[in-house]
Amino acid sequence: MIQVFMLVLIMGLGEDRREVGETLYFKSIQVCNATAFELTKRWGHWSYKDQVTAYCLPKAVKPDTPLIDVID
Repeated sequence: MIQVFMLVLIMGLGEDRREVGETLYFKSIQVCNATAFELTKRWGHWSYKDQVTAYCLPKAVKPDTPLIDVID
């Protein structure tokens, strides 16, 4: 097993808040945090319905798990 960072993305409001099903794993906490930051940006007229939460958690995965290394 290797240690990586898993992106958790939650969208919605109240009881409708749900974790997005696709899992992304990153080699670097900096790249994971930068991705989380970009995913939570809101443009235009923000409303309470636009709430998004993203954060990175350490996770142990198998060595052959696909990892995101850099942001282009």
